[in-house]
Amino acid sequence: MAAVEIRAEWPGRVAEIHVAVGDSVVADQELITIESMKMLTPVPAPSAGTVQAIAIAIDDFVDEGSVLVTLEA
Repeated sequence: MAAVEIRAEWPGRVAEIHVAVGDSVVADQELITIESMKMLTPVPAPSAGTVQAIAIAIDDFVDEGSVLVTLEA
């Protein structure tokens, strides 16, 4: 099994975290919601897996490329 890092595609504020460490997720499931320029944008899982780590907290500001969640695929 390989670890997959889900990274921010744009800078913004973490508005919501929809998963917890140990959760099983399916492809395209919403993991995080990022607020940028007053728009809420979901960050989906690229594949099915188990949440191994969450590197951010609600209200954190993230830069483009910041690691958000690590999945064990």
